[in-house]
Amino acid sequence: MSFETDDAVLEQVGYRLMGQGVYFESVEHSTDRIEIDYETVAPGEGVPHRQIGRVITVFRDAIEEGWEPTTIEARVHDSEDGTLRGTWHMNEEWLYELESGDLSEVEFSGQVLETLEEPRS
Repeated sequence: MSFETDDAVLEQVGYRLMGQGVYFESVEHSTDRIEIDYETVAPGEGVPHRQIGRVITVFRDAIEEGWEPTTIEARVHDSEDGTLRGTWHMNEEWLYELESGDLSEVEFSGQVLETLEEPRS
């Protein structure tokens, strides 16, 4: 499947993530990155690590369907009160390194988790 526009990709990604308890509040796309604000319905504090993986997996699925990799910067908010639960990012270079075998899945995940910043209590 080939996407006609970046907006079509982002719309499809948003629909796929709704089933994972991730709801886009805003998405800004530029030539070198996507900035997303999303709400999580996951209980607790902080950013659920598994949910980060799900978000990245859905973007990776879109890439396998023909979309170009890009850097993702995410801000995660609580769905109940809108408070910021944290931020994370994924560098597009890491995807290329993963694809070429220069980076393992574990190393890739570790790099993303190293970018995670959560507000201090």
